[in-house]
Amino acid sequence: MLRAELNKILNDRASRSITLTNQTYYSQGNKCGKLLARALKNRHQTTFIPKIRRGGGRPMAYTTGDIASEFHQYYSTLYNNRPDITPPTVIDSFLAKTVGPTLARNHRTLLDSPITAAELTQALKLTPHGKSPGPDGFTTLYYKTFQNILTPFFVQAFNSIDEETRLPRDTMAASIAIIPKPGKDPLDYENYRPISLLNTDMKLFTKILALRLRPLLGGLIHADQAGFVPRREARDNTLRALSALHGASVSFTPMLVLSVDAEKAFDRVNWQYLFAVLHTMGFGPRWCQWMAALYEEPHARIRVNGTLSDSIAIRNGTRQGCPLSPLLFLLYLEPLLQEIRRSQDIKGLRLDGQEYKVSAYADDLLFTLTDVDRSLPSLMRVLTEFANISDYKINPIKSEFMGPLIPNGSLVSIQETYGFKWKPEGLTYL
Repeated sequence: MLRAELNKILNDRASRSITLTNQTYYSQGNKCGKLLARALKNRHQTTFIPKIRRGGGRPMAYTTGDIASEFHQYYSTLYNNRPDITPPTVIDSFLAKTVGPTLARNHRTLLDSPITAAELTQALKLTPHGKSPGPDGFTTLYYKTFQNILTPFFVQAFNSIDEETRLPRDTMAASIAIIPKPGKDPLDYENYRPISLLNTDMKLFTKILALRLRPLLGGLIHADQAGFVPRREARDNTLRALSALHGASVSFTPMLVLSVDAEKAFDRVNWQYLFAVLHTMGFGPRWCQWMAALYEEPHARIRVNGTLSDSIAIRNGTRQGCPLSPLLFLLYLEPLLQEIRRSQDIKGLRLDGQEYKVSAYADDLLFTLTDVDRSLPSLMRVLTEFANISDYKINPIKSEFMGPLIPNGSLVSIQETYGFKWKPEGLTYL
């Protein structure tokens, strides 16, 4: 009785606070006063970059032009990662032994079917207002306002894409907003997350494709991968990791727990390899043509302190900000995870008759390895083989490990050999 009364008092107090806050923002939010000044100040502090550290021991960059130049140089290199082409036979050889399930015929037909007005309407409905537009300046609100007029033209344009008809070059333009990573040194240009502000028509196109693909991922992506797959959550992997630690403890099994950091994982995706994965997994010709059109000639300009850098040609990576990007990344990574599961030289912890080697949430990988002297070198060989065809790259300095029941001498040796960070007090995962 007392608890119910206390809850009522707290709820009433919270309700009054919310009402007063809403009233204040309604009456003062658009006026030149302290409230607006404080909001603008906080936003300015979040997005403004006062200086950046230059490479090669050069003086710090302070002007917006110099800062933009540093970011332009960095992202020009990042998005043009590999000038050479991997022999297709090398990629095909890897995929032949690693690709698991493929698309069912009816699913391939569904993905290849013409885009409909109903799908465009659904994509518009699911796209929120208030997002920054791409370089053409047209917002989601514009497309929703003139939906009845524009829909037939967009449906026709999307369905006309084939090997001979591609998207206009300006359609593939983007502005890249750079967001500082929390807890990282803001003077280092590597510590910013690039978010691609795509033109809204392209976001709608990729949203339609993502809505088609997402429900099918459960049949293509193993349960070890919990990221962006319907009915899978990050807590699934957290519980699995805790179960593995408990299982190793009660069975007195020495186990290496390794959290691998992938360096710019989404930005380094090799398109040649990605398209080979789509083909091997059984995606149809129209879907592959749509993917080729989306990745034919994308280019972007970096937005720094309200100005735009020179244009950058993009030749690798999936764009953070594109609805389809995380789903394509799952397909890109799955052959690696499949090879790790398949390998007899990589041993994981066995629980209830099932072997657990790896848990994944998108690019966050957590390995639980036994027979470490054999398993870890074998894992590193697989990662190296995968890197050579996909440009996936782990960052040893940011990768961490712990070793329940493994002698300290062996753990020190792992740290010295591979450069991973030994964290005896525990790892931060997800």
